[in-house]
Amino acid sequence: MRNLAILLGTFSVLFISCDEKKEDAFFMLRNEIDIARTEVVVLSKKQILEKLPNFDESQILIFKDSLGTEIPYQLDDLDQDGVWDEVALVADFKANEEKKVVVHAFAKAELPQYKKFTDVHFGVGKAKPVASEVLKHVRIAGQDWREIDTLFYQMEGPAWENDKVGFRLYFDPRNGIDIFGKTTSEPTLHKQGLTTNYHEQADWGMDILKVGNSLGAGSIAFKKQDSLYRLSGVNGARFEAITEGPARAIFRMTYLDEFIGNKSYHIVHTITIEKGDWFYKSDVEIHGVIDDMELVTGIVDMKENSFDFYQTREGNQVLKSFGKQSENNDHLGMALMTTDTSPNINNSEAPKEGKGITNTHLIDLGNAKSHSFYFLSGWEASDELFKSELGFAEVVAVASASISNPITIQ
Repeated sequence: MRNLAILLGTFSVLFISCDEKKEDAFFMLRNEIDIARTEVVVLSKKQILEKLPNFDESQILIFKDSLGTEIPYQLDDLDQDGVWDEVALVADFKANEEKKVVVHAFAKAELPQYKKFTDVHFGVGKAKPVASEVLKHVRIAGQDWREIDTLFYQMEGPAWENDKVGFRLYFDPRNGIDIFGKTTSEPTLHKQGLTTNYHEQADWGMDILKVGNSLGAGSIAFKKQDSLYRLSGVNGARFEAITEGPARAIFRMTYLDEFIGNKSYHIVHTITIEKGDWFYKSDVEIHGVIDDMELVTGIVDMKENSFDFYQTREGNQVLKSFGKQSENNDHLGMALMTTDTSPNINNSEAPKEGKGITNTHLIDLGNAKSHSFYFLSGWEASDELFKSELGFAEVVAVASASISNPITIQ
């Protein structure tokens, strides 16, 4: 997705004279917790215009900290109308740090190019080893690419990653989510699955999860009258890449006429991953009469692991598992987190065998039309913290604190 987001990067002052500088202003950003962290800060176009009322689309924005160091950012067109809606900045914060960020608007400049740390990639072709990246892709009703000789998906569907971890979604009726453990901060998934075997450990990492008939790494399903229904997309599914860049990557899955019991639903699943995080975020919208239907997600339970369901200090609810459960037979921690404090949220177990969803630690997110949750992954080859359950639990705790205390903007 090389041209999807308006990716902005290393800026040369040689292209800008003092006369070309139009105006500047600043934002005050504050880390409210006693934890150092890398955070993506999102500014709406409205917020930019409040600081720079004379800004127009012909100008170039540059963000700098108080020392004059440029801050990487990207312009994101979330509604895909050809005009950007938000600025996503990525910055490091010390514990309780307040950071002044100056924004300059220049009349003339070459577009900056910042190093990309997040990526969405969906490679589609006729056969290995050739696939071309697509930004949109539709699976028509009844289609399963595994049964079509002239259709090949590079990683069996769309994949997404940041500098810490990667994932992929099976773009077929399984609709499971898998994990790529990474040992590099560079985007790498666009190179895998063509001539490489991602099931074997390489210098970049490997596929570390066996999904089978489980929900894998946070795939979604539904519960109605004690029956579990996989979100399969058998009546049509659409992939749409939204953005990627130095700060965050976003894509959207839309499922049409999905039958849960005897009723059909229109379901939108938006996935976001940001630089510096060991997790991705899911936002799910359900269109239709939900009645007693509940959204469910889960963590694969195929290998020996310890698991727990608890509330964090901030009140977030977490389902966590840990053990030597990677495909490399080393330590892997996985967790699902929701900021919903409803007492109706609970956990359960899927059957160990059968034709439907099996071998899954489940978390029931309740009966509502919109939901948000986070899936965390920590593989010991990525970071020594994950060699112990205590280390993984500490990362989950930091994630909970960060999610509940976003950077404040003034």
